[in-house]
Amino acid sequence: MRFPSRLLASQLFFAGLVWAAFYAVVTLITVGIAVFGTLTNSVWESATQVPRWFALFAGVAMIREFLPLYIAHGQTRRQFGAQAAVTVALYAPALSALLVLGYLLETLLYNVAGWPQELARPHLFASPTDVPLVFLEYLVEFLAWIVAGTFMAAAFYRWQGGGLLSIPLGIGLVVLGEAAIGTELRLPFIRFPLGVVSTPTVLTVLAGGVGCSLLGLAMTWSIIRDVPLRNRLA
Repeated sequence: MRFPSRLLASQLFFAGLVWAAFYAVVTLITVGIAVFGTLTNSVWESATQVPRWFALFAGVAMIREFLPLYIAHGQTRRQFGAQAAVTVALYAPALSALLVLGYLLETLLYNVAGWPQELARPHLFASPTDVPLVFLEYLVEFLAWIVAGTFMAAAFYRWQGGGLLSIPLGIGLVVLGEAAIGTELRLPFIRFPLGVVSTPTVLTVLAGGVGCSLLGLAMTWSIIRDVPLRNRLA
């Protein structure tokens, strides 16, 4: 089995299918709000809270499903760790590009229908059409959520119930990534601003995202470097 090419291709194909279905649902909700209520804001902006969880569980699947599979087929743990890092580095920008596409398609719809596409929350970008900054914001966000997923999944795979202790650290990785872009963190029953005094520069945001992802991958590697394969039936 070749890795990460086949894994990455299958993950991207699945992400594309999920994005198409997700975009269709969001568009239906948008039209419904416009017909039965008053549409004043970008619905896609609110909907982008969901893909972060998709990124998290993509990171979980990389460890829980693919780590034992690829090691059982001849990969060493070191090879898997290095190639998993490559997959994260390519998968996060692909997800970010899909989010950018969603904003652009929504902009087209809003312009045709004459609806105002206002943003309800602070972002790096002032307009959904500011493609580079939209891409950068979600890139950093997805990097943080994916590595948080890999780290927590590695802890649960190795220590089972003991993996619960990894959750605060996983949340810390997410907070670090969100703080890099100065946005508002939204978790179940939790919502608080992480804004900075001044708008972060592109280099600061990018450095924060790369640093967060490297930290998360290093934490994951410290767990899986000598992890024994677990019987899936156990």
